[in-house]
Amino acid sequence: MKRQWAKCLGIMLAGSVLVGCGSQPGGAEPLTADGGTMHEQRQAADSGTVPQQVQTAEGQGWDREDDSSYEALQQFSQRLMLENMEEVNPLLSPVSAYLAIGMVGMGAQGETEREFQDLLGGNMPAVSQSLMERYPQEQEGMVLTIANSVWADQRLTPEVQWIEDLEGIFRGEGYRGVLSSQEIMDQINAWCSEKTRGLVPKMLEEPLRDATRLAVLDAIYFKGDWSIPFDALDTVQRPFTKEDGTELQVDTMSMYEESQRYLHSDLGEGVLLPYQGGDFAYVAILPGEGVQVRELYRQLTPQALAELLESEKWELCNLRLPKYEVSFERELNESLQAMGLVQAFDGNLADFSGVGDSLYISLVKQKAVFCVDEKGTEAAAVTMVVMDKCAAIIDLEVRDLYFDRPFVYMILDLETQVPLFVGIMDDPS
Repeated sequence: MKRQWAKCLGIMLAGSVLVGCGSQPGGAEPLTADGGTMHEQRQAADSGTVPQQVQTAEGQGWDREDDSSYEALQQFSQRLMLENMEEVNPLLSPVSAYLAIGMVGMGAQGETEREFQDLLGGNMPAVSQSLMERYPQEQEGMVLTIANSVWADQRLTPEVQWIEDLEGIFRGEGYRGVLSSQEIMDQINAWCSEKTRGLVPKMLEEPLRDATRLAVLDAIYFKGDWSIPFDALDTVQRPFTKEDGTELQVDTMSMYEESQRYLHSDLGEGVLLPYQGGDFAYVAILPGEGVQVRELYRQLTPQALAELLESEKWELCNLRLPKYEVSFERELNESLQAMGLVQAFDGNLADFSGVGDSLYISLVKQKAVFCVDEKGTEAAAVTMVVMDKCAAIIDLEVRDLYFDRPFVYMILDLETQVPLFVGIMDDPS
């Protein structure tokens, strides 16, 4: 039995794949694909009339069964931060980025699909479905939610199979309307705020472009209380020395003579602080003497991290940890292209025919927030992938206009047709 979609949001957005409600100008409205309702499409999929495996031109599709290996996700996580760590206080959610890009990748075909598979791993659908089944959970002292949504312009009718994948794999919510309208911008921002419990109150500062046909969003929210909280009375201002030698005074939490889960390897030393429930932990790693922190991260491959975690042992420690709040916003287009996702951003080469015709990625953007205090950690991130319609290529007769002999030039007031400057170019040397 198919899952039920999220409840109404904003101006009565409603619950079904790519379905809103109401007919407000520019706002969300019901979407049908191939002339049928989503109920009819799901019945078709269940009866086998809709193919359950999208094939590329070469006949190679995604592996939807093997969720046993998270290696590609681990490598993606490290590579994404490597591409964005030169900023001050860089912060990303690789899982949010993986899911948002994965949703778009499900509609890629041919060589574009191959680039997505190289980046995300051929078993991305199985891994994504596993993440959606494993991670959203709530218990005493710990909350983790993941939400996905797709916003389609009224001029786009996405392919049925892609819609089915968003529901079955990513548990996505769907809405349709005029994406370039103020109403849709407000609704997207309201969705982001709701799904991150206000930590990311808005993703858009202005409406999407008229050329935009699709916006895909993933939102992740985490709030965890320490298994052993810090005592606020032990929080005092202490020095923090930056890599350039500058010393700052910052609020620093402390624990004295407590058994901690200590980590140590050739890369440095650290601590693992579990949250209530024990499924999640905060890991902090100090580089070795004379090693800069970004060099530490470059060496922190998935294998190196695994070795560090295997070194865990209980030791009596005096622990100090800054109390901090970080927010980070980053466009990821260049990062992803450097990681091999090239065709997807090229309007002439991108093949997203599994979603709709003539689409390419114009923007991938993430906002993230991370707060650490005596009680625990609260963090959230939203990743948005924006897809535009490719500009039509029109064959026109080309005229040669070469200014390779003396010519007149001017600065002209177009309204009065008065030249503010006028001249004759005789010798440009």
